[in-house]
Amino acid sequence: MPLYLYLQPSFERSLKPLGYEQREITGLILEALEVYYSSGSDLSEAKKIAPRFFYKQLRRPYYESGIERNIRVLLRREGERCIAILAGNHDQIRQFLA
Repeated sequence: MPLYLYLQPSFERSLKPLGYEQREITGLILEALEVYYSSGSDLSEAKKIAPRFFYKQLRRPYYESGIERNIRVLLRREGERCIAILAGNHDQIRQFLA
């Protein structure tokens, strides 16, 4: 089952306070996610875009993805839809999930 990435308005708002480098990393994470989802969740394909790419389940229905440990993307899965909710650091994601 192919998965599709959508950006929620809250995700767009979470990008505003990020610095240029963090926004670049977030863009690379999104690119790797698109490859990951379109390849049938093949992690090796996504790692061709970014060798340190990771994707893990936090708790249903939330997932976390990243490349650098200092910036991550929080996603919510609803069937074949994967919705990017937040871009931020570990503490921001933990605070959102609390």
